[in-house]
Amino acid sequence: MFCGDLHVHTSHSYDGFCSIEKAVKVAKAKGLNGIAIADHNSIDGHRKARELSNENFLVILGIEVSSIAGHIVGLGVNEAIPGDLTAEETIEKIRGQGGIAIAAHPFRLKRSSELLKAKFDAIEAFNSRNFLGNRLAREFAEANNLPMTAGSDAHFCEEIGLAGVKIDCQLELDSVLKSIKKGETSIFGRNLPVLNYMKGAMYKVLHGKFRH
Repeated sequence: MFCGDLHVHTSHSYDGFCSIEKAVKVAKAKGLNGIAIADHNSIDGHRKARELSNENFLVILGIEVSSIAGHIVGLGVNEAIPGDLTAEETIEKIRGQGGIAIAAHPFRLKRSSELLKAKFDAIEAFNSRNFLGNRLAREFAEANNLPMTAGSDAHFCEEIGLAGVKIDCQLELDSVLKSIKKGETSIFGRNLPVLNYMKGAMYKVLHGKFRH
């Protein structure tokens, strides 16, 4: 059985404030046995993530790519992917590494209609930071018979585990990815408290972590 948060940012994201070590510790404390690291356009944390992944806790190496059409989460990737590609080109790069491509928090942005023209392996049907778009994301996935995933989109440690998936599979990368592609996920999630948005904005100002 895999029970994990499939969208976690660490301090290797321009707007992340949680170390990988602390992310794993928090996830374990909340009863998860896995997380996916999906830093913005970066795989700098992958080396440490590999060290923390073991037979009892799976750390999935991933990335959140800022494609021209919108954000795409790639799970099971080992190389960085440029952020100036089309959605289809980004998906091709992810699959070329043996990974799967997920439409991240669709319907959050006006560009979602362009993003969802691409052929994804799954749709992020619940994202704790996408409370206005989650219903539409799930309806789109159901209408198009697409597998669904969920994740907290955590940028602070305490947000980890707000959302995720449960899968009846082995606690191994290949097993998890194959199960996602087959649509064998059970998603769960809660929205991020409004105060956390305010906290995030304040921290970005204090630490100069706004995107340049």
